[in-house]
Amino acid sequence: MSSPPTPERRAASVRAALARGDLLGAYDEVVRRGDTLHPELNYLEVLTLARLGDTERGLKLYDDYRLAEIGGVDPLSLKARLLKDQAFDAGAPDRNRLLEACLLYAQVFRMSKSSYPAINAATLAKIAGRPRLARMLARRVAAETAPERRSGYFSLATLAEALAVLGDVDGAREALTRAMQSPDADVGARSTTVLQLRRLLAAEGDGHGMDSLLELIEPPKVAMFCGNIFVGSPELEADLAARMREVIAREDVGFGYGALAAGSDILIAELLLERGAEVHVVLPFAEPDFLEQSVAPAGETWVARYHAIKDRAASLTFASNMSYMGEMEQFAYGSKVTMGMARLRARQLQAEAIQLVIVEERGDRTLSGSDISAWRATGGRAEVVIAPTLVRPVMPPPPPKSDVERGVYGLMFTDYPGFSKLDERALPLFWEDVMVRAARTLEGHGDVIRQGNTWGDAIFAVFQDAPTAAAAALDLCEELKKVDCKALGVREGTAMRIALHYGPTYSGYDPVTRRTTYYGSEVSRAARIEPVTPSGAVYVTEPFAAVLEMQTDHPFDCNYVGKIALPKGYGVYPLYRLTRNPAAD
Repeated sequence: MSSPPTPERRAASVRAALARGDLLGAYDEVVRRGDTLHPELNYLEVLTLARLGDTERGLKLYDDYRLAEIGGVDPLSLKARLLKDQAFDAGAPDRNRLLEACLLYAQVFRMSKSSYPAINAATLAKIAGRPRLARMLARRVAAETAPERRSGYFSLATLAEALAVLGDVDGAREALTRAMQSPDADVGARSTTVLQLRRLLAAEGDGHGMDSLLELIEPPKVAMFCGNIFVGSPELEADLAARMREVIAREDVGFGYGALAAGSDILIAELLLERGAEVHVVLPFAEPDFLEQSVAPAGETWVARYHAIKDRAASLTFASNMSYMGEMEQFAYGSKVTMGMARLRARQLQAEAIQLVIVEERGDRTLSGSDISAWRATGGRAEVVIAPTLVRPVMPPPPPKSDVERGVYGLMFTDYPGFSKLDERALPLFWEDVMVRAARTLEGHGDVIRQGNTWGDAIFAVFQDAPTAAAAALDLCEELKKVDCKALGVREGTAMRIALHYGPTYSGYDPVTRRTTYYGSEVSRAARIEPVTPSGAVYVTEPFAAVLEMQTDHPFDCNYVGKIALPKGYGVYPLYRLTRNPAAD
């Protein structure tokens, strides 16, 4: 049995993940350390949270880990970076918080003479309306090293940002062009520069041509790929591959998310791997059933190609672990989750999410056509390669479809920590102060609640869609924070644990309650998340976060909390913490 990696090796692994833009992988790696005794790993955890956009948790851990006591440019600048992000989290920048971050960066610069805090202070001063301070700091940065003597991405990108603050867009463009030629011009580095320049551009407008700077350094695009299943001939595949290869190169696609059905899916995935892109496989249901339904009918060659891609894939995710039930809705659900996962990754990277499709000219009548419509309906751009008439494999008959009604819903489970230890005399108060409050809050969401049920302190509710479930959960969370913990005899700050999932379920008549009830493996999945949710928080599954991301302008944030082991041996799943987006208020 191999020994666990040293803190130094773990830190190197985290930094490598950050460099390639794998923020979730970086976070999973850094929280595996088991303790918080290593200062660099503590710093990297907070840095990863900052890049993930989880500013509030980052600020809390910065103080908990006492990172300011480490000293040095990076730990001290990280606090300023978090304050900067907090200033922008509210939508329109908070000028007072911007100036607070600016002054902290300037303080680190005076102490260290490092250009990193100096350029950040300069940019924030420019955005906050302090042009003289901005110019003074930017000139210091630009004069530090002559342009011709600079090398490496960060040095050249810092020079470019300083020149942009000074209004020298041509000089900034030249510096960025050189920066992009550096070996360390990785996705993670470019993402942070893009965010900084976008903020500067938003404050300045594009009257100075700054938009052209972003085009130079935008990270590779993230693609959701899909298309028709076909058998294909060498000539057909060569034609489709040539056209899709040109699209992938033109669009600079670096990440792909999709299933691996025979035909279009597999062909696109192979082209992405050929280019050196990451491929993330997302299957709609259990793998043996997917192979039987969507790969094997086209022949053993396609099955072999499927396994070859899977072996090289960066990840394998199941939208649902259930078997194929003979329902096309399961494919549609898997596609929706895949689209949302692609958009989540694009948001983390400050990149554009697009769709790559190979489809027949009349393919708009197929499931792939529905995927294109769903993507475009939510503002997405689809790059479509039109195929000639395709030879389809003979598909196996689907398994017998159940007569029991099924649908895809938002699922909520809640629990009140400490309920089982309440004094008997406190139970009526609990019922009035907690459960009645909860009922009134849920009633405010009306007919979109398909079912509500309680067991003691627990609530199970079914919602028509993910956004309504999210809104109800956060309303419930906020309302129950008003409960008088002292009167109940529970620890101050105790509040509901709330878990959300979105997935396909059965619905039917319950002969005991004589009401419609909802059940199935996805309901069990939702129930397993609630026990690992902290008091007063709302945790959601990756499918829920992905489906929410497919909503236009939703007022929520889903912040990654890691891969969490669920109770009763249910497995390890990535979970997110749901909050309201302050910019949406």
